[in-house]
Amino acid sequence: MEEIEMIVITNNPKVKEYIQKYQLNKRFSLLWVDGFTEDVLEKVRDLCHFGHKLLTHPLTGSIKPNQTPYKTVVVDHLEQEIDFNSILIAENSYFKTLELLTKRPRPKETELFLDDFAVIDLDFFKSFLTSLGLII
Repeated sequence: MEEIEMIVITNNPKVKEYIQKYQLNKRFSLLWVDGFTEDVLEKVRDLCHFGHKLLTHPLTGSIKPNQTPYKTVVVDHLEQEIDFNSILIAENSYFKTLELLTKRPRPKETELFLDDFAVIDLDFFKSFLTSLGLII
């Protein structure tokens, strides 16, 4: 049996369904976050402080983090030597999101497009899978 290599931190139900549907739990451990983008990024930041390394950028895509409710980030599974670059990126991404939310809160109309935002975030995750040669 293959060892779990990566952790997927997400609040996106479509990513969760995709991982389960294609049994990606053999390579990915799913860490579900109840909340919004900022909650996912806070969890990612915390994991980086414990020695996990970012495998995807927390601010992937052209949609501002204060506009979308969904975020999926992948880190390596095993804690290792502290990767200061991952910590820096995770911290900056988290605080940039908080700053944007303070200046321009998430629009109420976001709820009208939840499915669209979930599909966009899933597509970024699928792109990551493609880069690993795992696209389904």
